[in-house]
Amino acid sequence: MKRVLTVLLLPLLLVLASAPARAQQQAQYSQYMNNNYILNPGTTGVEDYIDVKFSYRTQWTGLEGAPKTYYASASSSLGKWRSTPKRTIRDRRRPFHAIGGLVYKDETGPTSRTGAYLSYAYNMVLTPDLRLALGMSAGMQQFAVDGQQPRFFDPTTRAASAASRVLDGSVGLWLYSSKFYVGVSGAQLLGNQLNFSYGPDQTGEGAPGNTLKRHYFATAGARVPINDDWSLVPSVLVKAVNPAPVSVDLNAKLKYQDLLWLGASWRAFDSAVAMVGLSYEQYTLGYSYDAGLSQLAGYHGGSHEVLLGLRIKKKPR
Repeated sequence: MKRVLTVLLLPLLLVLASAPARAQQQAQYSQYMNNNYILNPGTTGVEDYIDVKFSYRTQWTGLEGAPKTYYASASSSLGKWRSTPKRTIRDRRRPFHAIGGLVYKDETGPTSRTGAYLSYAYNMVLTPDLRLALGMSAGMQQFAVDGQQPRFFDPTTRAASAASRVLDGSVGLWLYSSKFYVGVSGAQLLGNQLNFSYGPDQTGEGAPGNTLKRHYFATAGARVPINDDWSLVPSVLVKAVNPAPVSVDLNAKLKYQDLLWLGASWRAFDSAVAMVGLSYEQYTLGYSYDAGLSQLAGYHGGSHEVLLGLRIKKKPR
């Protein structure tokens, strides 16, 4: 009887785990505008320093099994001229290569996603103040179900654990200058199938809902100077994944020099976000709080996200 229950419960867990496939499989972020690299490999190494970021997000606090996400990323340009204190006009017109890496873990109840990626980008000059970067990333993603977490009325009942690893890849374009940026990217483009079993002869193409859904992102932002110390940075992000409806984020940041910023976001029909950040020397700290606007809002205490950044300057040559 227990074995029968296990066989029946595993498909249920997998269906619940793949439920985001009908919406969004990838993790939700509120401070992506402070690290566009997590959405677009085209931004690899666009800064003139080694850019390191760490983040922790807990979503829908108060709900048991609510999503929690951790990630660490780093990227840097390659070549000597990017670390030269005095660059000539010729230096500024040179293309350059860049590399980066990202590791993350996203947990929701008994299910989890873990990924590790390496990225490469080629950055070319269009005008003295306008560049275009083409980037790509490749890595591996693991989707797992922990059968030890679910609790049943009968304490002797156990659910089976399962895990599947697949190769994954993404590409992105990033057009930017000192005044604005525009980017488009696609994630999980390989659309590989997770090798979970729903029963006899259900591990191949006939297994329902077990593929990685392709995600598409388009973003744009601009820097609008107010005076010598203050500037406004509005931005927008559009996310699309079939068959879910298109999602739109509208954002605005008010920056004081490079020391302090305040921001707000509106995620269409889902949440309103308040953000604040501080930079000191090579360190950056950001915090955001999401207040829910959907029908689920009355059942949780909002979402919290913390971002820690480290800017490592390259040695002058």
